[in-house]
Amino acid sequence: MTLIKNRFWLAGLTAFALSACESSVSPEAMSMEGAPMRSEASAKPARMADAIVMEAPAPMPVMPARRSPRGKRGVVTAGDIDDTLNLAAFTRYQARAAKELKLPRVSLDGMVSARLVSATGAPAAGMAYTLTKMGAREPFHAGYSGVDGVITAFPAALGAGRPSSVMLKVFDGGVQVLGDELRTGSTGMSRLIVPTSGGWTPDFLDLTFVFDTTGSMGDELAWLTKEFQGIVREAKRAAPGVDIRFGLIAYRDDGDAYKVKTFGFTKSQPEMQRSLKGLDANGGGDYPEAAAEALEAAAAMQWRRGKGERLVFHIADAPAHSNKAKRFLAAASKAAGQNVQIFGLGASGVAKESEFLMRQAALVSGGRYLFLTDDSGVGNAHAEPTISCYRVSKLKDLLVRVLASELSGARQEASGGQVIREVGNYSRGVCSQ
Repeated sequence: MTLIKNRFWLAGLTAFALSACESSVSPEAMSMEGAPMRSEASAKPARMADAIVMEAPAPMPVMPARRSPRGKRGVVTAGDIDDTLNLAAFTRYQARAAKELKLPRVSLDGMVSARLVSATGAPAAGMAYTLTKMGAREPFHAGYSGVDGVITAFPAALGAGRPSSVMLKVFDGGVQVLGDELRTGSTGMSRLIVPTSGGWTPDFLDLTFVFDTTGSMGDELAWLTKEFQGIVREAKRAAPGVDIRFGLIAYRDDGDAYKVKTFGFTKSQPEMQRSLKGLDANGGGDYPEAAAEALEAAAAMQWRRGKGERLVFHIADAPAHSNKAKRFLAAASKAAGQNVQIFGLGASGVAKESEFLMRQAALVSGGRYLFLTDDSGVGNAHAEPTISCYRVSKLKDLLVRVLASELSGARQEASGGQVIREVGNYSRGVCSQ
């Protein structure tokens, strides 16, 4: 998507890269001590696409109207929605949007949703678990409970069809501490008590940025330059000593100087700096871009296995081409099978099509959808998201909280002084009527 913009924002990512970078890889699905190591999701990747439903041939997305920026200048502002915590609302939104936009949707049939807590009621994040279809010998998915002990999985997206129930097994130090049959399909979370020996302390963080480098991203991302500085440094306080690697994928579209440029993971700060400095914001031409191919490249990266965090920040202002939207969602499902979480960040110019696809990618992979707002008066106008509640704060503060939440296992909320504006009834990520 191309309008006017420039390359200044890349300098900001260079500064951001100073804070993060370190080592070691493996391409396979996650394994854990004391738990089955084979995953049906990786064994049957073709079935992921079967869980993506096409409503009808999708039309060309329409660019949102441009309005004069408003609000206080000087700081980029943003909000977010955690659809994992608002599943009932998301299912209603997904059904409406799929029909309206005629874009594919990920099947949520057979969803598994639970929250692990200790005997005292404290959230139990970082507990190893497996999910197995009843009667099957091998699990179709293995992972770790997320922020505040939440487990959310979508069997169809993981290549396991739509079982009516699954067996959840939870492990602590390689020893099974819970085995419980869960009915699937409910948008409510089952509360399960588990013995726990301690909190979540990840061994590593694999952090990848996937971003649209077409011309329209220049001016907004120029403002993001300052916002990115120091984010990782501050977030690392939540997990001192965590081993960090930094990944980078840039993309444009057909006919540009490149479609997708993958830099892989690196622990070398000078190498990351050279990669970032060699890019600029240019090209594009129409609204949709090569987002599907870029997300496929992210899913194919050499993510580490085991007790760690695997995060993707996808920064974009345009959706995938409509005829490749199904590939975009299939790539998100593949990432989910590897326990890679996708956090979409919608920049100015994001329309309903982009929001719909990015929110589905975030939900299926256990991430969140972030979006810039007009409160700062920075850049072009930002479309209002289709959500009932959110809080606006500085983008830098939001990104720090997201990373700190994942690294600590405890949800980090904006303090009173950080909240610029609140919409709807918001309570720790949950929108209540």
